[in-house]
Amino acid sequence: MRLGDKVRASHPYAGVPACEGEIIKEMVLGNKQTQFLVSFEVRPNVYKNFYLSARELTKAEAKIP
Repeated sequence: MRLGDKVRASHPYAGVPACEGEIIKEMVLGNKQTQFLVSFEVRPNVYKNFYLSARELTKAEAKIP
């Protein structure tokens, strides 16, 4: 996963919404585990940010026009 990727939470919980979000920051922790700061637009122009690991995320499907 990379910055700018569209993702969804694998299992929404603890306030993490089920909607699509975008990775805006990557942070490597001391034990080599990577956390991603994901911004979710829960309502128009209302964003919530959560730190999630790669295993808590799935890539969102690309929309075909």
